[in-house]
Amino acid sequence: MNRMANRIKVDAYRRWLQKNSATRLLALEAGWLSDIVADFRGLQLAYAGVDQEPQFLKYSRCQHNFRMAFPWQNGEVEAQLRSKDDAWPLPDESLDVVVLQHTLDLSRRPHQLIREAARSLVPNGYLVVVGFNPVGWWGVARWLQMLSTELPWIANPVTCPRLQDWLTLLDFRTESVEHIAHVWPLTLLSERLSRRADRLLVNKRWLPGNGYILVARKTIAGTTHIREKRWLSQPGGFVMPAPAVRQANRIQGR
Repeated sequence: MNRMANRIKVDAYRRWLQKNSATRLLALEAGWLSDIVADFRGLQLAYAGVDQEPQFLKYSRCQHNFRMAFPWQNGEVEAQLRSKDDAWPLPDESLDVVVLQHTLDLSRRPHQLIREAARSLVPNGYLVVVGFNPVGWWGVARWLQMLSTELPWIANPVTCPRLQDWLTLLDFRTESVEHIAHVWPLTLLSERLSRRADRLLVNKRWLPGNGYILVARKTIAGTTHIREKRWLSQPGGFVMPAPAVRQANRIQGR
């Protein structure tokens, strides 16, 4: 059953890549991603995404960029590492940057995929996630195509607020969120004009984006300093300090 499900996904992935709308979407996203990865420095950058030829990686300043491929990409992309999306054969804290382009949308366990990315990142490493927006115009189109067996309509996207909640629990700080691809899949504009139109729509917030690009940074866990001492240690145990006792009495109306 699992082999059949993977086979169907591989076939759907191949057919989607041949569509003009997918080509245009990936070209638009490549323009955004090239600007983002150009700001990162480090040793290792791992890319896991739907683009067969991620040209934006040439703008990366990391010393080594490599590609990961998941089972639904078998035979469709050239990769330096193949693995399951929810179990990466990488050591802890071995990557400086991880770029996930629509891999959450196609994963059966997106939460575990994020956990693997978080585990593999070094402290202060960067995570870039590109995903479809299920509550925007793309989500409406997906609802109208609910009986379809084709990508991208069979994707299972994660909303940006939900993703941010996951990342917060994993000690990530969101650096930026951009809503993109408002004009996709229109083909009347050039790529440069399409990106300019997207930036204008983002700034004016006239339309919800069909997708989003989230950049998060892995923070280093530390001690949270408590400003006010709430408990005192006594030979017989812990007791509340006098100010806290008076405040508790006021609340209880004593």
